Amino acid sequence: MNSYPRYSGFKVKIETSYESMFGEKALKEVDYFMPQLLPMNIDEKLIKSVMEKGKKEKKWVLAFVIGTKPCFYKFYGSVMEADKAGIPNFVINSNQHYDDILTFGLNEFNFQNKIGANLAIRGDLAQKSAELMIKVSWLARYLKKHWPDVTVVPVVLGDTILTSIVPAAWMFSRNERAIQNEAGLRSMTPDAMKDVGKIDVSDFIDKQFNGSWSLLRNEPFPEQWDTFVSAAGSEFLFAPLELNKKHLVREGHPEKNTWVTGGVVIDALTLKRKEKAEKSIFNIYPQLEEGRWIRADIHRRGNLTPRRFKAIIGGVKKLVEKGYKVNFIEMSATRFALDNYKLRGEIEKLSKNKNFLFTKVWPEYANVIEFYESEHCFSALTDSGGVQEEMNELGQLCLTCRFNTDRPETVNDAKTNLLVPPVDGSFIFKMVEHVDKNEDLQKQMRSGPKLYGSNVGKKFISVVSDLIQKERPFKWAHEALGLWKETEKSDYL
Repeated sequence: MNSYPRYSGFKVKIETSYESMFGEKALKEVDYFMPQLLPMNIDEKLIKSVMEKGKKEKKWVLAFVIGTKPCFYKFYGSVMEADKAGIPNFVINSNQHYDDILTFGLNEFNFQNKIGANLAIRGDLAQKSAELMIKVSWLARYLKKHWPDVTVVPVVLGDTILTSIVPAAWMFSRNERAIQNEAGLRSMTPDAMKDVGKIDVSDFIDKQFNGSWSLLRNEPFPEQWDTFVSAAGSEFLFAPLELNKKHLVREGHPEKNTWVTGGVVIDALTLKRKEKAEKSIFNIYPQLEEGRWIRADIHRRGNLTPRRFKAIIGGVKKLVEKGYKVNFIEMSATRFALDNYKLRGEIEKLSKNKNFLFTKVWPEYANVIEFYESEHCFSALTDSGGVQEEMNELGQLCLTCRFNTDRPETVNDAKTNLLVPPVDGSFIFKMVEHVDKNEDLQKQMRSGPKLYGSNVGKKFISVVSDLIQKERPFKWAHEALGLWKETEKSDYL
């Protein structure tokens, strides 16, 4: 790996008095408007090999953009199939999650030798966005400078901050647009959500399954913004389901540039159902072999707001007090919220109970699937989008702790998922208890249709292979109208 320049922070004068507008000196403080950035690293040998292959074979180079822990396994199928199809590719790793737990997927899915660029981004959402724009733009220009005739197409996934910023940076730097996989995730809510707490639990569940639904794109935040903006900066859109494609077409995206290929998590999930984990989760946590457990993982920003997070902790507390077995996962966001609201003491008290297990994030995806698929899993209590898909595929109960969901099909179509809005702890408990005591409901939820297909990476790469032969990832209006194609490049660009 070669490091490229470390960008220093820049000092800026902050003048806050009215007189300063007219030349009076009123310097109040000196601050940094840009923090010091870590250097990005590129593997020049790998990049050269991939780009020369693209040049020689007159193929696009695909740059798979990975940001968060789930990205490693969600991209597994596409990267594997790209290699099989002989499409040159490399991985851009944001490295925003840089500890061994959150980057374990590098080893688990054999991506170690695929990383062409390590962006080393840090900070809050604003800083990450700014760093991404700067570093991705530099990488885009670097590739264009050394391989001007090779088309490089970033492939972004789902709804992370990379999904929105990378296509913009690439398009502004190269006049080439991206591919968005897992596109069209738009959150919806059952209309009955307005009456939550006013109607009994059984009616609330029935109206989720059989009532009308409406768009409600406020959450997850910022993921709904990310996926919406990403589609605007991407030339080709691959949706999990017809519902997602309908959202995209309704928003004005050309139907001819949109394909339905299935849920991106399926290939890795299928693999891990066959492969054993390095060490069984029941050897790591023997407690989990005793009875049936609710696995709770909470990390969405909306659920970190005071009332909602306290309701979730209250619900978990009541479940444990009533004898339910709960494995509560401490994610990064959870850790922050527990300390911020001074609730860690409540967790420590619960940890004295044999039916409560407080653990860090499980590094290995295979362990997560091992548990979900086992007889010791009663349900997931989650605010994750991907878990809703996984539980649908595995035929297990999913209880989603949100007021809306970007996987509404798991509720109103498959009926394998229920929204359990964090109104208060008692309501969360009532919802879980109702499901637990209703065997017919459990049977219905566990036997719902599987929605997300199979061989998803293969379908994706099949379409991309065809696009490479006849399309360009950017069109001017005259080209989109079929009037003429540009045969030479403008010096201005």
